Amino acid sequence: MLLIVVGFVATGIMMARDPEENPVIAYLVAGFFALGIPVFGWRLFRPDTLMLTPEGIFFQGMRGTDSWSWSEVRDFRPYRPTGKTILKHVGFNFTDGERNGVLSHADQQLPEVEGSLGNGWELRAADLADLLNRARGLWLRSGGSGHPLGSR
Repeated sequence: MLLIVVGFVATGIMMARDPEENPVIAYLVAGFFALGIPVFGWRLFRPDTLMLTPEGIFFQGMRGTDSWSWSEVRDFRPYRPTGKTILKHVGFNFTDGERNGVLSHADQQLPEVEGSLGNGWELRAADLADLLNRARGLWLRSGGSGHPLGSR
């Protein structure tokens, strides 16, 4: 993604140098896509992190950190947030049914998930969801503490 936005910025700058093109539009294109450079640069050097422990899940993303004990979450599964995107995210529900997960305001209207770990993981969404379900089952059966991992 970083290379794509850099390519669009370079294209906008080349358009601005062309005497037959409107430089205002070209600089607007370059400026708009330039806003993506720090975002994707940050994600390149500090990607989202998901850590699984016997106690639960620790998630660190661009919007902050969150953690859940295995007894707080259930039903990990892949889903498409808007139905129009080709990328699948990993979603889950809470055992108490409360919607206090890592979802944007628009995604909170989705009936199938109450929390989301997003996309862009090294595993496919279905494989990650399966891994999370197996880890939850294993650690709950083995007597994981089930206590929350930290503050929210």
